[in-house]
Amino acid sequence: TAVVPESWIAVSNMPVESEKKIASGKEVRFPVTSPMSSYLNVFVAGELDHIESRVGPTQIGVIATKGKAQLGRYALEATAQILQYYNDYFGAPYPLPKLDQIALPGGFGGAMENWGGITYYESALLFDPKNSSAETKQIIYEVLAHEMAHQWFGDLVTMAWWDNLWLNEGFASWMGTKCTAHFNPQWEVWLRRNLPRDPTRRAGIAKEQAMESDARSTTHPIQQPIATEAEANSAFDDITYKKGQSFLRLLESFLGEVVFRDGIRRYIAAHKYSNTTTADLWNALSEASKQPIGEIAAGWTEQPGFPVVKVKREGDGKVQLTQERFTVNFKNAPPLEWKIPLTYSVVGEVPATLLMTSKTDELQNIPADRAFKLNVNGAGNYRVEYDASSWKLLLEALPKLGGEDRVNLLSDAWALVQADRAPVSLYFGLVEKLPASTDLAECEQIINVLDFINRLFVGNPELGNFQRYARSLLRPTFERLGWEPKEGEPPTAGNLRASLINALGDLGDPQIIAGCRQRFEKCLADPASLAPDLRPPVLAIVGHYADEKTWDKLHERGLKTTSIEEKQNYYSALAEAIDPKLAKKTLAIALTDELPTSRAVFLVPMVARDSGHPDIALDFARANMKALLAKTDAVGANRFAPSLFTFFSDESRADELESYAKTNMPSASAPEVAKAVDEIQFRAEFKKRLATQLNAWIERKDR
Repeated sequence: TAVVPESWIAVSNMPVESEKKIASGKEVRFPVTSPMSSYLNVFVAGELDHIESRVGPTQIGVIATKGKAQLGRYALEATAQILQYYNDYFGAPYPLPKLDQIALPGGFGGAMENWGGITYYESALLFDPKNSSAETKQIIYEVLAHEMAHQWFGDLVTMAWWDNLWLNEGFASWMGTKCTAHFNPQWEVWLRRNLPRDPTRRAGIAKEQAMESDARSTTHPIQQPIATEAEANSAFDDITYKKGQSFLRLLESFLGEVVFRDGIRRYIAAHKYSNTTTADLWNALSEASKQPIGEIAAGWTEQPGFPVVKVKREGDGKVQLTQERFTVNFKNAPPLEWKIPLTYSVVGEVPATLLMTSKTDELQNIPADRAFKLNVNGAGNYRVEYDASSWKLLLEALPKLGGEDRVNLLSDAWALVQADRAPVSLYFGLVEKLPASTDLAECEQIINVLDFINRLFVGNPELGNFQRYARSLLRPTFERLGWEPKEGEPPTAGNLRASLINALGDLGDPQIIAGCRQRFEKCLADPASLAPDLRPPVLAIVGHYADEKTWDKLHERGLKTTSIEEKQNYYSALAEAIDPKLAKKTLAIALTDELPTSRAVFLVPMVARDSGHPDIALDFARANMKALLAKTDAVGANRFAPSLFTFFSDESRADELESYAKTNMPSASAPEVAKAVDEIQFRAEFKKRLATQLNAWIERKDR
């Protein structure tokens, strides 16, 4: 029961049972919910609007503040589509009488899977067809699919304890991506560039983010003991979400979609309205597949890390396979083994599977003159290190490989370079051999690597030569795309165009910088002249090279706009400014009430990352730490200071962080401090190694 002003709408997990006018407003009663965990309870009230529809017996709705509900039309249509898909997939219809999607003002991202009343920040739910970008549309669908998957995995069936958090988050991440890919194959969501949950890591494909974290000494098993609130908070990371998601995809790829779905349906049917552990899921999948899933899965969920499979051709069609633990910046790592569900194919032929159960194994009947590839479509959570003859044949066969396999080869090659298992020429030799392409995922993998190197070399003499070389790799693709959309171009072209503008601008491309400035000036007079897909990159590059007058124009627009998406674009652009004086002006905004409290503090790491001045951002944070931490939650507070150190590549900063943490940070921050120290040490070592190799590669190209 709730008492609210008469003009308000009240929302909870169940539909309104009755309303009664009383002296102080109105009394709203809700029926008793189905059995559920208390953390899923929701109550929202205020001056709200709503739109609604039905899917079978289920009423679905979008609720927002006055005047904004119609911006939920896209989310409502997506909700209907996703709900029907999940009802069928799980073999258990959504059990509550209604499902509301609730847009909350006050932040730029995030959602919570409350049963029957999922809450979102406005930018993750509301879509303006005239002003929102294609990227925003995709994000909204993916977040909806993730949170709605929780209505079964997390709400109908709930983890027994926090050590099985991945049953909620890893599964919802996998299921949400699978559903999004089913209805929107053109988005290539398995290869979509994601922002990391962990601030010490980089943007990229979800699987790659998980593997980047999992290769370090600071990793942990998917299933880990949780004894304190701090440990539970720390568990919401890329290992839990993205390694969990990646392993489920690997398992589905190995077992087949039909068998895997049968196991999921058995699990839901056996455990609805109750609590489970990981063993319950493995038992259901074992029953469906007649295979010892628990034995296969143990290495992936109960121990840290993942393997690299080394490939060596031995003649007579035989290929020797050897597995070992793959690590980056982790000397003397304990050796581990996995039962690896391998997929492989001779290029152009039907894929096959092999369960690798020991340190070595062997493939047979692989023609010596034919390229073959392990990890078909990159679905597996392992690296592959090919011998020279296998790599040479793969390079020759690149035009015959699909986009997922080419992205997988690029990702593995770059990981081998980072791990000091291969020279940088392996990666850039592959890049230069690729056929001309405007494939989004393929180009973004390359952009991510070039962006990382560009930031790593800030202030170093190698930067100019590298930027010139990097521009030569990206410029031809941008020239094929052009500034303006073309009739009949693929749906991902807008995303790639934006990524290329951002990347080339950051790399100092004079034509791109001039083009962004020209479009910004036109936008000031006519906002509709700048297409929604171009606004984020154009504003970012204008902000990056802004003088004080331009910075003030961006700031003024950011203050005035009522659109959350537009506000995010403008303030992100302010954080880009490479002028030290302007970087300080941006940082000062973090102490004001211009932005929602939950977002203001993020300006500091944004300046550290994007302006090239992590020292200025760190000094500001130290001087204002108490006020900044008051604007964030427990998870954010533990990560905030360590994250600011991760943009340095001077090893002395690692010692500085450890010293600072001892006297200024709680023990709950220890895992985040360790990750940041590891990242600084990696960057310091990698920059030295990379500079020498990259200079040699570029000089060879210049001769």
